[in-house]
Amino acid sequence: MFNDRLIWLLFFYLFSPLAHALDLCRPMTEFSPTRPDLTPLEDENIHLVADEGLILEKQGIATFTGKVLLQRFEQILQTDHLVYDRNTDEVTAKDKFTFWDKNYVIQGNHLHLTNTQQGDMQQATYWLLNWRGHGRADKVIQKNQHIINLDHSTYTTCDPDHPMWQIQAATTELDRKENVGVSRHATLRVFDIPIFYTPYLSYPLDSQRKSGFLPPTLGNSDQVGAEFSLPYYFNLNPSYDATLTTRMMSRRGVALKGQFRYLLDEHAGQWEAEYSPYDRSYGGSRSSLALKHAGKLATRWTTDINFNRVSDNRYFEDLGNTLSIASLTHLEQRADVLYSGSGWNFLSRVQKFQTLDPNPAARPYYRLPQLLLKTALPVKNKQFNIEATAELVRFDRDNEIIQSPVGNRLDVKTIFSYPYRTAGTFIIPKLSLRHTQYQLDSQDTLIKDSLNRNLFTASLDSGLFFERTVNWFDHDLLQTLEPRIFYRYTPRRTQTDIPIFDTAEYDLSFNQLFRDNRFSGADRVDDGHQITFALTSRLAQQHDGTELLRASIGQVYYFNDLTVNLPNQPRETNNSSSIVTELASQYHAWQAQATWRWNPHAGDTEYNAFRVRYHPDSKHIINFGYRFRKESLEQTDISFYYPLHPQWRVLGRWNYSLQDHKDVEMLAGVEYESCCWAVRTVFRRYLNPFTERSYSNGIYLEFELKGLGSIGKKAKDLLYESIPGFRDKF
Repeated sequence: MFNDRLIWLLFFYLFSPLAHALDLCRPMTEFSPTRPDLTPLEDENIHLVADEGLILEKQGIATFTGKVLLQRFEQILQTDHLVYDRNTDEVTAKDKFTFWDKNYVIQGNHLHLTNTQQGDMQQATYWLLNWRGHGRADKVIQKNQHIINLDHSTYTTCDPDHPMWQIQAATTELDRKENVGVSRHATLRVFDIPIFYTPYLSYPLDSQRKSGFLPPTLGNSDQVGAEFSLPYYFNLNPSYDATLTTRMMSRRGVALKGQFRYLLDEHAGQWEAEYSPYDRSYGGSRSSLALKHAGKLATRWTTDINFNRVSDNRYFEDLGNTLSIASLTHLEQRADVLYSGSGWNFLSRVQKFQTLDPNPAARPYYRLPQLLLKTALPVKNKQFNIEATAELVRFDRDNEIIQSPVGNRLDVKTIFSYPYRTAGTFIIPKLSLRHTQYQLDSQDTLIKDSLNRNLFTASLDSGLFFERTVNWFDHDLLQTLEPRIFYRYTPRRTQTDIPIFDTAEYDLSFNQLFRDNRFSGADRVDDGHQITFALTSRLAQQHDGTELLRASIGQVYYFNDLTVNLPNQPRETNNSSSIVTELASQYHAWQAQATWRWNPHAGDTEYNAFRVRYHPDSKHIINFGYRFRKESLEQTDISFYYPLHPQWRVLGRWNYSLQDHKDVEMLAGVEYESCCWAVRTVFRRYLNPFTERSYSNGIYLEFELKGLGSIGKKAKDLLYESIPGFRDKF
């Protein structure tokens, strides 16, 4: 007797991704009809209660008046006048009716349903209880099982008294079979002022993706001027899609950006390309290409590709959106093929770089190719363990730009160890053997064509672990004391005739005190005969193990001078390294970290950095940082994201160079969020990363109609980069 398909189909339209729950709004129960207090039914029968009922058996007409309640499962229909025609199996509510479901409420002045899955409603008003969307329609017509039409309908997520925005459509057709809705002559009204009109609007009725325009982005900066980008999304297949974006810049012109993504069973990747036929400020065409791919070739064989290229060296400086992108100096072009064996792995790689830095010395070597074989065996306690790495690589470079040796390098390293670990101590003796061979192509007669180096490194790493329970300020805590001694010996070999392909010196930190080589790469192996003394202490809560405080200090003592260095670097003649101290602490919403490196021979600080963060939740973030490196930099960095009111939030960053007495980057913004809309304005001023003399400015405006979409989503990546801990809920 009771047909609810019309109501279900109506709400497939309303349950589309346009709607979602909100936090700042009045509860829907305050302005939606109150549901009758009836226990949900568990059978399939329809229960009906009415003040009066008149049944004309011969005519087949049943009329119910008064307070009529029709209940089926969790659904309830209430009206003052209900007529059921047994001959046609039709239900008519001639007066005002209200229909409740667990997810929505609908109310109207007339309801007519048939057994042929057709029907109509007059002057219908709806409320979505969980998604908070609501609106009305002058007429709702169900044409068949799958299609319904709405005349003069509205939709909004605002409070009904004074909706800040709503969508009005002359006609809407909902096709449940195809999961597609089409609205014609649709208008977006903000403060009852029409700001956007489209004669045709198509959208999905469920969570499935559908081709169409995405919200535009807005912005303004010194490099591009006023900017407007409008993306169009192509839903090509469940496994791949594409987006084409038109980017209009007042100072530079028009650019087209395309993105293609795919996610298959054994392959995934993303292609991006941007092209500007004529950049007015640059005076010519510009383009960029980025490709990422990861996939499976066969059993145990995988690929990893990362290719990037731009048309000119100033591309990111002029057109980049964030400081990290604008300051890019090298674009990687790499293709890997990997094999995962049983206890060993193999890598085959070709790698080049596009260098945007005009300094020729900044150009890295290419690997054409690199072959790397490495064991991957589990380390077993109180047993002999072996590790091995073999690398063969061809280093190449454009000698017309910078004259330097090129050639092949073979590096084989084998490590033998016998770790002995107990609950309170560990001792790890280790012996590594290393053979490195070079075959060089060079026009310089002073450089040998063939070079060999054979070295060994013997080391002994040991430590103790003491612990005790303490009670401080009525808290049961566990305190540890962890002394550690690390000895290493590598014989001295002259290596000044070996070129530098991919080697650099590690920055001294606490973990670097225990390395068997202070250089990365194979072109240098230091001649360290040294011993490291270190001490770590921790303070942790007994009930959950949370580490409240960790303090570490360590220093290396040298038995001889360090003679192996990179070119143009001074020799280390002191009998000990700098003292490295690290601190880390957390308590509730507070976190702190600090590193201090002090040179006892010069009596001054070489490096100092600390960071404090207050982060009780995603809406409260305060960061303060300080960095100092002798004769290089001294900067403070403050960032925050904090509410002034449930609806108002401020955000910002101030990165200042104490050494140069000038700002590196300044960021200031404000957010306002109400029940159904939000706005964010962000202003940014930063030092040009290439000239370090001029400043660039930008302003970003983001506007969101909750339940509909966002306009101007341009500052999100910038805020993630500038404010550690930031999570965008806009």
